[in-house]
Amino acid sequence: KPEGGMFVWVKLPDGMDSEDVFSDALREKVAFVPGRSFFADGGAREYLRLNFSNRPSDKIVEGMARLGAVLRNRLA
Repeated sequence: KPEGGMFVWVKLPDGMDSEDVFSDALREKVAFVPGRSFFADGGAREYLRLNFSNRPSDKIVEGMARLGAVLRNRLA
């Protein structure tokens, strides 16, 4: 549970690119910020940032379920 701020970081499984996941997530009406933009060397492609400050809890739960389905499909 976040202790403050507006975002939480998520580390995807090794080898999974958050920009590839982003495309799949948008099709499921879920958005996040791919982490690459926050690293000076453009690396860390397996990270993403989730905003929790602008949606009610029920929408966050729904979004996490959708994102979870996207990730399960990619891992399959």
